[in-house]
Amino acid sequence: MRTPHSIPVGLSSWKSTARGVRPLAGFLAVLSLLLSTAFASSLGAEEPEGGWKSAENRLKKSILAKNFEVARSIVSELAETNEVRGYKLILKYALGGHNYELDRLAGRTLVAVESSNIRKEVCAEVARGKNSKTKIILLAVLRRWSDDALAMKTLHGALRSPRKEVVFTALRWIRDLENPELSMEPLIDELARREKKPQDRVYFDLQKALEELSGYKFKVSIDWRNFWKGRKGGKKPPPKKETESRTVLYKRPSFFSVTVDSDRVLFIIDVSDSMKIMDTVIQKPRRPPEEPGRKGRTVVVKPDGASGSEKAPVDKLKRVARITRVKHELLKTLAGLPAHVRFGIMDFNHQVGFFGSPPPPAPTLDKPIQHAQTPALVFASKTNKQKAADWVRKLRPSGATRTDLAMSRAFGIPDIDTIYLLTDGTPRDEKNQKIAPELVLAIAKMQNRFRKARVHTVGFAQAGFTMQKLCRDLAGQNDGKCVLLE
Repeated sequence: MRTPHSIPVGLSSWKSTARGVRPLAGFLAVLSLLLSTAFASSLGAEEPEGGWKSAENRLKKSILAKNFEVARSIVSELAETNEVRGYKLILKYALGGHNYELDRLAGRTLVAVESSNIRKEVCAEVARGKNSKTKIILLAVLRRWSDDALAMKTLHGALRSPRKEVVFTALRWIRDLENPELSMEPLIDELARREKKPQDRVYFDLQKALEELSGYKFKVSIDWRNFWKGRKGGKKPPPKKETESRTVLYKRPSFFSVTVDSDRVLFIIDVSDSMKIMDTVIQKPRRPPEEPGRKGRTVVVKPDGASGSEKAPVDKLKRVARITRVKHELLKTLAGLPAHVRFGIMDFNHQVGFFGSPPPPAPTLDKPIQHAQTPALVFASKTNKQKAADWVRKLRPSGATRTDLAMSRAFGIPDIDTIYLLTDGTPRDEKNQKIAPELVLAIAKMQNRFRKARVHTVGFAQAGFTMQKLCRDLAGQNDGKCVLLE
């Protein structure tokens, strides 16, 4: 008979170990369960409420139903996940120009992103996406990522977009970066690609960006390239080589000192009753006709004959109606337009007219008249310029100053990328009630968000502070110049 002492040593040891292992195994099992639950919970926290598919459906439906408050809430929900998948949904649905506040929220959300994977998705959308409105919004985001090499490469890559409004936006942000080392070479490359084509606003905007970044001015890309090679090496630019260039250079016309830097131009002329007002101007001595496109300087003086501190000879003064001065200037501008430029002329008072359109019906006080047809730009052929000149000569001032109506109609015309607005008064309706300048600015802001047309303004300073401020604000808001005729 075996006694307890006769139990094999190995078996006794195993039983002892088992008694210690069982509690430990139980503890590990519980710990594993807690960890798996916490992990599952964390995964659930990364998903939007109801899951990804539900969030996508809710976002699509809210945008289609124009329930943008709900859409903004879903965008915030997706951003909180900090997941690439969530940001893909934002890029796909929330940045299409459906709603200004929705676009702003999505843009601000993207600007704050630091994840390289999410930033790659944004850059890919700019590079390969088809929606130009989305690209325009995202280019503003890339501008804020100036320390990101991929973002900067993508921003400069947008210069090759076939959509001019995308290129205009990219150029604006490149100029804003003020970084010659980063931007000069891409700009020069794009100028070289475009300079053998008819010169358009993109071409002149490229030149403008190069001039602003470098402080120098050259006519063709080869000169820019030689200059920059020398500057990068810390040397003086190499001497200019005599090279043959296919670039067609011409003297660009101007309108009241603002150069015509586009091939898609609309002139908007105020023909309200106040354009009959006579101003005192200096008459210049007669001289031979100027070359096409060259602008003669117009000097405007106060009624007492003073211009600054100088006195003009009395026999050189003449009182001229504003509309006469404008006609004279516009006729010179039209004469200098190259044949490849397409242009239009709009006149406005309490209604809108357009060169080439049929005459409007007689206006009524209670119902402003608008043309039913959509005007179109025409090429600056000799025949078209002659017809336009005849049309301009027949303009007669009358009525109120519906600047809001003119700007609204202008942005409805296809193809234009540059506007020259001339006015001499505060916006007013047919009953002589003031129209808030903020309304004109709001119209331009919303209708030009994705058109990116440049708006230059020319105003008669005698019309007062309100009109002056409107001209300055409208030009500043739309990347243009403001000229005030004193």
